[in-house]
Parts: sequence; structure tokens; C-alpha cells
Amino acid sequence: MKTRLLVHGSLLLTALFYGASYTVAKEVMPKLIQPQAFILFRVVIACAFFWAMHPLVQRNRPSVPLRDLGYLAICAFFGVAGNMLLFFKGLAISSPINASVIMITTPIFILAFASFYLKEKLGWKKLTGIALGTTGALLLILSAESVFARGGTYNSSLGNLFVMLNAMLFAVYLVLIKPMMAKYDTFTVVKWLFLFGALMVLPFGLREGLQVPWHQFDATAWAAFWFIIVGISIAAYWLNAWALKHTKASVVGTYIYLQPLLATLIAMWSGRDKLLPEQVFYGFLIFTGVYLVSEAKK
Repeated sequence: MKTRLLVHGSLLLTALFYGASYTVAKEVMPKLIQPQAFILFRVVIACAFFWAMHPLVQRNRPSVPLRDLGYLAICAFFGVAGNMLLFFKGLAISSPINASVIMITTPIFILAFASFYLKEKLGWKKLTGIALGTTGALLLILSAESVFARGGTYNSSLGNLFVMLNAMLFAVYLVLIKPMMAKYDTFTVVKWLFLFGALMVLPFGLREGLQVPWHQFDATAWAAFWFIIVGISIAAYWLNAWALKHTKASVVGTYIYLQPLLATLIAMWSGRDKLLPEQVFYGFLIFTGVYLVSEAKK
């Protein structure tokens, strides 16, 4: 019972952190720091943290065979490098509300990939859910320019598309990483994920990282920067990985539903975004699709 409460508490806190990140990241990106540079700093600092902390929190550290290291490198592409680069690249030219709503397609992509990977049959509920969720996401992506023209926050179809591709990669990661979470402790898995992720991100973010005007950062910019680094890259990522070790990937994916609600409230409260009727309708299609997918799983 205690572990169950800790799992849900961890996932709730993770959802809050991620919900806030859509607005907080906009404080410095892309005005002061470009997306790929931001991801480079996120991954490198988090990598250093997890490698430094692992000996302190885990005395018996298992050796990881080469075969599993190769598997973890593949997981790092989907769960660290590829999805993070796409997400921040998309968020930089998307709106917090659009990006957060598109992210809840993750459970749909989890089902689609798991069905392909595990050879599961798709019933009518699953197929209908996938169709509705995907349609809602595509309509939201394609409506970016018209939403902006009607008074919404600036965003682009390309940015929204990047966010959806990020959701697809993260869904694949949640399915692939489960065996490693069952085999190793959380810190062992996460430190290797971030090491491989840092090596993958380095070629993309190095040039932008060297061009960051640190002297222009004020207190608000530094607070936003460190919230993303510590709150999202370290705390939220570790909490999410720990919860995944103690529960099903579908349960972890369920908490993604909270992110658009929290992100919308925070974005509207801060004045960085506004909600239009078509966004509500497209979001409703996505939520309905995710609901049907979840019901089909039961």
C-alpha cells in the first residue's frame, strides 16, 4: 500500500513538473537559449548527477553486460536524445497548450507499438480510439496557423508535428525500457540512458551551446533554466523511471492525461497562452481516443 501511494505521488509530482515546463521553458527558449543547446545542458548535467549519485545510493552496483548496454543505447535514443530534441525543437515554435495536448497521444502510441511489438490483436475500441486520437492530433497540428490568426499564441504546424513525433518516440521508450527496469535498479538504468543520450545529443547542441549569452540571463531566466535542469531532467525523470519500475507502463502513461490540464492552467495564468474553442474540440477528440484505448486495455 505504501509503495502504491509513493508511485502515484511520484507520478502526480512528475505531471506537475512537466505541466509547468511548457510555460517555464518559454522564459528562456528560444530568446536566450536555442532548443538543442538547452537539451545538451539538460542531458549532460543530469548525466553527471546520476553518475555521481549512484555510488552514494546504491552500494551493490551490478555490472551491465555489453548486450544490455547496446539495448540501453537504443532506449536512450527513444527516451532521451531523440524525443527530447524533438520536443524542445517543437516547443520553441509551438504554444504551451497545443504542445501539452498533443503529448497525451502517448498512450495511443504505446498501444499501437505494443500491439505491433507483442503481436496483440486490435479490437474495435482500440482501433476507434487510435483513429479519434490521431485525427484530433492531426487537426490540432494543421490548425496552428489559423489558431494564431484568431488571437491564439504563436505556434506552427511544424512545431506541433515535432511534439507529436516526440510523443511517438517516448511511447516506444516506455515499452522498450520495461525489461531493463525489472532487471536493474533505477539509478543503474538512468545513468546509462543519460550517458548514451549525452553522446547522441552532443553533435546537435554543441555549436548552439557555445553561443549562449549567459551575461543576459536575469534572475527569472536562471530560475527557469535550473527548474528545467533540476526539476525536469533530474527529479521528474528519476521519479518517472522509479514509478515505471514499480508499476505498469500503461499506469505511467495515464498520468500524461494530467499534463495538458496543468499546462493549460499554468500557461493561461501566466498570460503566455490562451485557449480557443477549436483547441478544446480537438483536445476532446484526443481525450476520447485515449479513453477508448484505456477501456479496451481493461
